[in-house]
Amino acid sequence: MALCVVALPALAKPQVISGVAYVIDGDTLVIRKRHIRLFGVDAFERDQTCGRFRCGIEARKALRDLINGRTLTCEKQAIDTYGRMVAICKISAGLDIGGEMVRRGLAVAYRSFSMRYLDEEAYAKSHRLGAWAYGFKSPLQYRRDTR
Repeated sequence: MALCVVALPALAKPQVISGVAYVIDGDTLVIRKRHIRLFGVDAFERDQTCGRFRCGIEARKALRDLINGRTLTCEKQAIDTYGRMVAICKISAGLDIGGEMVRRGLAVAYRSFSMRYLDEEAYAKSHRLGAWAYGFKSPLQYRRDTR
């Protein structure tokens, strides 16, 4: 009996939130008043440019276009230092929007937290997609330099 009680937390369903999202920037959105940060990706900051490419603005626009009024399902991975849910979010067709942002070259794999999107990043880099066509500072380095 004691074994069953110990095993129950491992069988618990992960926390999931679904709904239509409002996009804040290239890696942050809101569903039902809950701020959600995409897990394992770091998108370019809103005012960040990559050469002559406005990578921050384009990242936000691309995430908005990806979602385009569709229902998202986000599975919680963690809570960040700002109290936001950090989640893997997918549109109803099953497309992982964080991975797609990296694959398009509008975000990078956030190696400090996950190695999940390294293949998508390699694809964007090898095909010179998004910011990879212009050269850039990582969003993390950009934040460090501007704050």
